[in-house]
This record gives sequence, structure tokens and C-alpha cells, in this order.
Amino acid sequence: MNYILKEWKEQARGKGIWLSLLIIMLLSVFLLLEARTLPVEQGFTVLLLSMFEMNMFVLPLLSIFIASFSIMQEKELKTMMILLTKHESYISFLAKKSIAIQLVVIAVIVAWYFLFALVMKVFLYFNVSHFLLFILAVSVMVFIFNQIGVALGSICSTRMQLLGANILTWFSFVFLIDLMFLQQLSNVTYDNVQLFAFFYFLDPLHTIPFYLETSLEVFSLEHMSRLMSKMMWASPTVFMIMNLVIWSCLSFVVAIVLQRRESKS
Repeated sequence: MNYILKEWKEQARGKGIWLSLLIIMLLSVFLLLEARTLPVEQGFTVLLLSMFEMNMFVLPLLSIFIASFSIMQEKELKTMMILLTKHESYISFLAKKSIAIQLVVIAVIVAWYFLFALVMKVFLYFNVSHFLLFILAVSVMVFIFNQIGVALGSICSTRMQLLGANILTWFSFVFLIDLMFLQQLSNVTYDNVQLFAFFYFLDPLHTIPFYLETSLEVFSLEHMSRLMSKMMWASPTVFMIMNLVIWSCLSFVVAIVLQRRESKS
């Protein structure tokens, strides 16, 4: 609880989370104005998908920056050193810090969308289950990239290093990985499509929007080709849970291992 209150006070005093929230708010309002021109029965679903597509470019970068600079601030202000000298292990510190960052950042973003839901309810046909699925998808995406940000903040020793690492990570997820998959498409066959699918759906920016599209019944998993059926060796929900577990655990372990190496050197 102390970590959560401390994180909230630090984020509330800073400008990062509020500037991030302002960007999300402006995007949401502009997309709502566009959705009002659509038919009533389609407007809400289109708005949710449009907001999520915009979030795919914005939220990963914002989450990485907020989480990583929160860790960097602990280093610069020597508060991490003070906590570690008081019989607190680095694993314990990182776990508590991660939980605090996740709760604060996700709570702020989700709170905005619940407030925005009141506005959407006035102008559009509001579907509660679809809205909650959207909130779940956004929360999972923010959680994953928050944890990646925590790892980057732990690994980097200066703000310049961290800035470069954050931008490179965001660029890799948003652009570079897609280019790599496009180059490999010609090599995909019926025999190796499941292996391709494993790595393809290991990217949260592939899996989470796919989960949302299928959950909102925009994309149907019925009447698929044999190749597509074999590619979908698990449900979108399973793929999303797999992303959540793998990226969270991998980021945490990498942060611990590389920090120990840095301490020894």
C-alpha cells in the first residue's frame, strides 16, 4: 500500500501521466464526433475499434515512458538505494514497484474511459458487454507495456539510454516486427503455419486487437480455410492470456538478471 500511495503522489505531481491522459481524451472526443455520422447500430462498435486502433500507436509508447521513467526517478533520487539498504531485496522492490505502477496507470486510463462512457451513452447505442471487453483489451495492453517499461527502466543507467531504448522498443513493436513478418509470409506453408502463428500471436499488437475484433463479433472464426483453421490452434482469449503471462514474466526476469549483472560490474 505504501508503494501504491507513493507512486500515485509521484505521478500526480508529474506531468507525464496527465499529458498522456490529455492525448487519450482528445483522440476519444475526435473519434466520437466521427462515429456520430455512422448508423446508430454500428456507431458504438466502430468507435470502440477506432479508439483501440489509435491506442495501439499511442498507449504502448506512453506506458513504456511512464513506467520506465518512474523506475529511473527512483534511481536518480536514490530512493531505490535507500529501500534496498533497508533489508529489501531487488526482486521485492521491483515486484512492489511494478504493482504500484500498474494499478496507478491502469486506474487513471480506465477511470477516463468510464467517464467517457457517460458521453458515449448520450450520443450512441451503448453496449455494456462490448464496452467492458474494450476496457479489458486496453488494460491488458497497458499492463504488458508498463511491465516492459519497468524492465527498460531497470536496465538503463541514464536518461539518454532510456530515451533511446523506449523509442526503439516502441518502433520495433509498431513497425519493425510487422516488416519482419511480411518478409516471411512467402515461406509460410500448411506444415509450418502453427509455428508462424505462435510467433505472430506473441506480439501483443497482433493478438489483443484480434481478440477484441472477435469478441465484438466483427471478425468471425467460423467457415475458415484449412490453413487459417490450423493457424488458429488456440482461441484469441488463450493467445491474449499467453501474451500477458509471457511478456510480464519475461520483462520481470530480464530486469532482475541484467540489473544483477550491472551491479556486479
